[in-house]
Amino acid sequence: MRLVSTLFLTSALALSACSKKESPPPNAAGSTAAAAPVVAAGGNTCPATGLWAECSILYRLERSGLVPHVDSSATPQEKELTGRPLIMKLGPATLEVYVYPDSGARIADGKKLDRTKFVDALAQQTIARERTLIESANIIGLLTSLNSHQRERVSDALTAGAPQPDKPK
Repeated sequence: MRLVSTLFLTSALALSACSKKESPPPNAAGSTAAAAPVVAAGGNTCPATGLWAECSILYRLERSGLVPHVDSSATPQEKELTGRPLIMKLGPATLEVYVYPDSGARIADGKKLDRTKFVDALAQQTIARERTLIESANIIGLLTSLNSHQRERVSDALTAGAPQPDKPK
């Protein structure tokens, strides 16, 4: 009998520990939600506006399991691009990201690139060891890496899209 009551008590405790608490009630004021910030490395917040910012790029790469190190002493290889450059090391690889105010500016500036010198993340590199071209919203990324898995991971992280603001309820 004691064994049965111990099992019953254990089962009851396990069920109560696993039960889901109710979500909080909706905002009574009915106000629309502001852009939900993304918490970047070091606890800094980055606004979720639908456009990329330096902090959201770093956050997304970190969340993808990569370890980006900003190289402030490096100079951009693509002199004709006018976006704000962010150059970082990802192990032995180098990633240059050019940030633009909007996608229209990125598209216009991207026309300056000689696309025969680049491949996309899923294309096989040739013996010329082309850099990987990554375009998303308001950024152009140029990755110098021979590791096909790393090329795909970086591309996936950046083409998944910039952090979006919360939709009004």
